[in-house]
Amino acid sequence: MNRRNRIQLLAALSLSILFAACGVDGADPSSPDNSVDPGRPNILWISLEDITPMMGCYGDAYARTPVFDSLAAQGIRYTKAHAVAPVCSTSRSSIITGMYPNSLGTLHHRSNTRPPPFAKLFPNLLIEAGYYTSNNYKEDYNMGAVTGEDAGKEQKIEPIWHESSRQAHWRNRPQKDQPFFAVFNFTECHSSITKYSEDEILEERLNRLQPGDFHDPEKAPVPAFNPNVPAFRKVWSRYYDAVTQVDYRAGEVIDQLKEDGLWEDTIIFVWADHGVGMPRGKHTLWEQGTHVPLIARFPEKYQHLAPADPGAVIDGLVTLMDLGPSVLTLAGLDIPEHMEGRPLLCKNGPGEIEYRDAVFSMRDRLDSRFEMVRAVRDPRYRYQRNFFPHLPFKPYEDYEFGAAVVLEWVELAREGKLTGPLEMLAMRFKPVEELYDSENDPLLINNVIDDPKYAEVVKRMRDRLHQWMLDTRDIAILEETEMLGRLEEGASPWDLGQSLDNYERILQTANLQVRGEAAIPELLARTKDPDSAIRFWAVLGLVATRSNEAGVIAGLQSALADDSVSVRLTAAEGLFNSGRYEEALPVVIEALNHPIVSAQVRAAGILDTQPPEAVDKLGPAIEPLREAVEKSRVAEMRGIPYGINYPFQRALKVASGEENYYRWGSGASGSP
Repeated sequence: MNRRNRIQLLAALSLSILFAACGVDGADPSSPDNSVDPGRPNILWISLEDITPMMGCYGDAYARTPVFDSLAAQGIRYTKAHAVAPVCSTSRSSIITGMYPNSLGTLHHRSNTRPPPFAKLFPNLLIEAGYYTSNNYKEDYNMGAVTGEDAGKEQKIEPIWHESSRQAHWRNRPQKDQPFFAVFNFTECHSSITKYSEDEILEERLNRLQPGDFHDPEKAPVPAFNPNVPAFRKVWSRYYDAVTQVDYRAGEVIDQLKEDGLWEDTIIFVWADHGVGMPRGKHTLWEQGTHVPLIARFPEKYQHLAPADPGAVIDGLVTLMDLGPSVLTLAGLDIPEHMEGRPLLCKNGPGEIEYRDAVFSMRDRLDSRFEMVRAVRDPRYRYQRNFFPHLPFKPYEDYEFGAAVVLEWVELAREGKLTGPLEMLAMRFKPVEELYDSENDPLLINNVIDDPKYAEVVKRMRDRLHQWMLDTRDIAILEETEMLGRLEEGASPWDLGQSLDNYERILQTANLQVRGEAAIPELLARTKDPDSAIRFWAVLGLVATRSNEAGVIAGLQSALADDSVSVRLTAAEGLFNSGRYEEALPVVIEALNHPIVSAQVRAAGILDTQPPEAVDKLGPAIEPLREAVEKSRVAEMRGIPYGINYPFQRALKVASGEENYYRWGSGASGSP
């Protein structure tokens, strides 16, 4: 065999190995002799913000999305794609790493946490394989550092893009034959459109639209979980206008591909980072917070890598976390063992693709509001577990409540006008569990958790969620201050989760809530456990019962002296709920000076959710809150960047009687 033949043989073997990683044989079936190598594909992501499948190709007759509809007609449309979280930074952390945020440690929105060393971001792997990577321009991956001298400082994990800016583009690659992975993030449909003035919306968010593109507010399809009033119809119409705007922008990028002769060399994915930015959507873990559009278009030369024929509709369950592993597979690369995403958006083997039998999602602290909700969604049912049922579904948060439409919602709640499906979001307290049946309730808005005919479904879904939390070592099992206090210098939350040798007992304690008042004796016993995490969940379980039984009150009073600030604050919260301010207030005030910022912010959040009649009891907190406000102004808040949200200012307004954010009372929607 001569040298030339040897080289050709080695090249053929290399290509067969490359395409074996993609689950195909490396031959191009579109070629007449079935032997021409199409080369490595370019990959383009069109990333959208804050929308559910609000597109014509998904059957939405109100939508005007000709570009997305055309891509779906030529490509593949996924009907059951979900984000793993209903807020951008948490969701995007899962996309860039292929890992669940609750195991990675990026579960809290704006936590800037430290990832484990092995969690290499997948664009780096593409760079190592010779791809040019560009990102235009949003990142927001929620990763940095939270311990030691680096606390509160931005930390670049690794350079993951050749270019990440508003000018980033595949056209900037130095060699025009280099394969690329290019991301374009279109932000006009971000939920902030609900806050802009009309002039700003028209000039900054809708400047591509023609007169015939605007949607008629009177015809807006306001969903049953939102009030059908003029303010909501107007905002929904503007939201659809913004989707048309990003459709235009996607078309501009596609035109550039065609101008460069790359249309038939590029695989395109269109997706949104989480659900719609309207009440009951973004920030909540219901279907409307995680269900997203996902479209993939494979050109003819790469149809052998596609999971289905052009124009196909796939009903299998997938998550956005599957995007990264799918891109790696399309590029012929191995998927790192740490990735929990799967290559479900391309051919990944010789047989049929096995889609997920369930997808999982999470909602934790968002800005300055603490929360913990977990959900499991199978092809028919959605089960949700509210680990903090003593907190409302929709607490006041500065950023979100700056929208006029949200304030309209607040007034309707105060007037008792939110009834039926509208009322659940307004509730003062949450149920411990929820179950929704998509077959009988397509919008998934009717909670059937107490219907006896679903008892077996509840047990199955409950057990499934429990096992997933064990498997992922869900770090939220440690309340945030508790987690930060336990982190060793240089360690990641992932490391901490793996080190918990009593993890299952902690989770079992948290799950005692589902037994209601029947669990009180066991909860009281566990308030004396040596482990502060178990004591935290035992005390929270008592608070969740909302019982004024003498034993429960005594247990909460005893917990005010606990060594853990997380336990103390939880006990104080429960006593506040029963009107016992005098004994619990000193614990909350003390926490305003705790060295871990999350404890300070949680204390402020307890104060600002108190009803108007509590104002005369909160006087002792006024001066400490003024000091906290001043400190937050002059010193960098270390550990957790809370951005534009003002927990101490908000609490001060409540304690001084200047303002009240508590919207529950006699006749109000959602009142206990």
